[in-house]
Amino acid sequence: MIGQRYHEKKTAVLDVCRRYLRLRGDTDDGVDVDFLKDRMKTLEDSRYVLAVVGEVKAGKSTFINALLGESILPTDFLQSSSAVVEIFKSKEKYVEIEYADGSVKKVEDDPDTPGLDEAAQHLRHIGSIQDRYRDIPTTMIDTLIANDSIAPDRFSIDDFKGSDLQLRGKEKKIRKYIEARKKSDIPQKVTFGFPLKYGFDGLRLVDSPGVNALGGVQNVTYGYVHQEANALLFVHSLESPIESSSFSTFVTEVVPNRNRETLFLILTKSGMKSRIEIDEKVDEARQQYQEKFNPDRILHVDSMLKIISEEIEEFDSTASLKEHYRKKKRASEEKYNRNKDQWWGAEAVQFDIKLRLLNNILDGVAGDSDREAVREALRKSSNFDKMERIIDDISKRAPELQLAEILESVKKGYEERNRELDKNISMLGMTKHPQFFESEISKVQDLLKSYELSMNTHAERVTKQFTGRQASFRKDLEKITTNYKEKVSQASSLDSGKKALIDFQDEMRSFADKIGEQIKSEFESNMKQLGEEFKEKHDITVPTVDISGIEAKAKGRAYHTVDVERSPKGVWEWTQKIITLGNKKFYERKRRYSQDRHLSAYKSAARSAVEKQKGEFNKLVRSLIDNVAPAFRSALKKRIDKRNIELDDIKTNKEDNERTLKNIAEAKQEKKDNAGRLSQVSDMLVDLA
Repeated sequence: MIGQRYHEKKTAVLDVCRRYLRLRGDTDDGVDVDFLKDRMKTLEDSRYVLAVVGEVKAGKSTFINALLGESILPTDFLQSSSAVVEIFKSKEKYVEIEYADGSVKKVEDDPDTPGLDEAAQHLRHIGSIQDRYRDIPTTMIDTLIANDSIAPDRFSIDDFKGSDLQLRGKEKKIRKYIEARKKSDIPQKVTFGFPLKYGFDGLRLVDSPGVNALGGVQNVTYGYVHQEANALLFVHSLESPIESSSFSTFVTEVVPNRNRETLFLILTKSGMKSRIEIDEKVDEARQQYQEKFNPDRILHVDSMLKIISEEIEEFDSTASLKEHYRKKKRASEEKYNRNKDQWWGAEAVQFDIKLRLLNNILDGVAGDSDREAVREALRKSSNFDKMERIIDDISKRAPELQLAEILESVKKGYEERNRELDKNISMLGMTKHPQFFESEISKVQDLLKSYELSMNTHAERVTKQFTGRQASFRKDLEKITTNYKEKVSQASSLDSGKKALIDFQDEMRSFADKIGEQIKSEFESNMKQLGEEFKEKHDITVPTVDISGIEAKAKGRAYHTVDVERSPKGVWEWTQKIITLGNKKFYERKRRYSQDRHLSAYKSAARSAVEKQKGEFNKLVRSLIDNVAPAFRSALKKRIDKRNIELDDIKTNKEDNERTLKNIAEAKQEKKDNAGRLSQVSDMLVDLA
C-alpha cells in the first residue's frame, strides 16, 4: 500500500476527519476529540508508533535489542531517565538528544571504527549520570528544574508527593542533586536512527519507562501511550505473576480506547522455564485478559536466546562462544568491583544469564560442537520467528490500521449524532399539538429531575455501603488481616516471615481492585436498571455517563503507597532501634546476636504492619468513594442539564410553528447528509480491509 495510492487514501481520510470536526463543533457525540486529533497528527507526520511498554525489569530494552539484532539500548537507561526513546528507519546509525535548555546533540557511528558503537555508548552515558541518585525522584526533580520550579534552597519533600520513594532524611542528597543538575543535562527527547528492515518507512519502535517505575517516571509512559502510540506491545516477565497490580492497572486504563488488532501481550524470559510452565502461563494470561487481547496476540519469547543465536555466528564453535562469555563476565565483575558502576554490574549479570541459557540449550542438543544445530535450537526456543512475523505483519498493515482507526472514530461520531437527531425530530414533531407538546416537555424535565434524584440517592447508598463500621467488606478485610497475622506468628524463619508480608501485600492489592470493581458495578447496574424502567414506563431515554472511566481515574487518585515497617538489618540497626526506645544504660552493654530474638522482633513488627494496613485500607476505600461519587454526580448532572437546555430550546421555538417545521426539515436534512457521509466512511473502511 506504500506509494502514491497510500498517499491518496491518507489525504482523503484527513479531509474526512477535518470535515467531521468542523461539522461536529462542540456537540457531545461520545468521540474523544483529543485522542482523534493525536491520531491525525501522527498520520500527518507519516509516523506509526509501535510502543513497547511494561514493568521495570520486564525485559523491554532487551526485547527491542533482540528485534533489531543489535544491542543499541542500555537495559538500565529508562529507570534513571524519563526520556522515551524513538527508533526510526535511517540508513546510518545515530542518536539525537534534545535537552531541556533547547540544545540538541547528535552522535553518529563512525564508519572507521565499526566496533565502538558511538551512538549506543552515548545513550548509555546519559543513563548512567543519575546512577548514585536512584533512591530519590530524579525524574520529578528534573521536570521541576526544566520548568524553573525548584532550586537548592527552595524545595520541600511535599514537592514530590507523586513519588513512590521514601524521602524523609534525604533532603541533603536532593539538594546536592539539584545543585549539580543543569538543564543541559536533562534529556527531553531521544531519537535513534537505525537501518530498520521493515517495509513501512513511517514505523517507529519506542522504548518507554516502566509502568511501575519509581519517582513519577511511569507517568511519562502513561502520557506518551495516550497521545502518541498507535499499537502497543505489552512486555511482561514470566518471572512475575500474570496478575501484577501495576500491569493490570495499566492495561485497564489504557486498553479500553484501543482496537484489539493493535494490542499484543509478550511474555518474556521463557528460556529457563519448562514447556509445561510456559503453556500454563500463556493459558492463564489468555484466560485473564481475554476481553482485552485476542488469544493469538498473546505469546512467549526469550529475547536473550535470540541474541545468543545471532552472536554464535561470530564464533567458530560453541566452546569459543562460552569462553567469550566467561571472559566478558569476569572483566565486567572486575570493573564493577573497582568503581561500583551499576552499568558494569548489570553487564556481568547479562553474561551470567547468557551462560546459563546457553548451557540449558546445550543439555538438549547432541554434541555442542555442531554450531548450526545449537543456533537452530536457540532460535526455536526463543520463539522469535513468530514474534518477527507479527512485527512484519504490523509493518505491512500499519498504514491500513492507522487509517481504519481514525475512520472508525468518525463513523461512531456520525452514528451517535444521527441518534440525537432522531430524538430531536421526534420532539419537534409534537408541535402539531402545542399544549400537549408543552406538557410533554415539562413531564420529561420532571422525569429527568426524578432520575437525577434517584441516582444521587443511590450514590449516597453506595457511599454508606462501602464506608463506616458497617461497610460490607470489613468482615473479609478482617479475615485477611487475621490470616496473615497468624502466618507471620507461625513463621519459622525471617525468609518465611518476609514472604508472608509480601503475600499479604499482593492479596491486599487484589482485594482493593475487587472492591473498586464492586463500587463501579453498583453504579452501572443501578443506572442500567433505572434507565430501562424510565424508558419502559415513561418512554424516555435517560442520559448515561462513562462510569468505567470515572472509576479508573478515581482509582489512580485514591491509591497511595503504604509504608510497611521492616525489621532493622543487622545488629547495629537493632541496637540503635532499641536504644532509642529508652533504658539506654541497660542496652549499652555488649550484646550477642540472637536469631530467635531477631525473628521474634520481626514478627511483632510484621503483625503491627498488617494491622496498620487494615486501617490504611479503610482510608483507601473511602478515598475511592469520595472520588467516584462526586465525579459521577457531576458527570450525570452535566448531561442532564444539557438535555434540559435542549428541551428548553425546543420549548421556546415551538410557538413559531414555521420555525419548528424548518428545524425539523434541517434535522432531517442533516441526518440525510450524515447518511451519505457514513456511507463514504464505510466504503473507505471496506477498501482498507
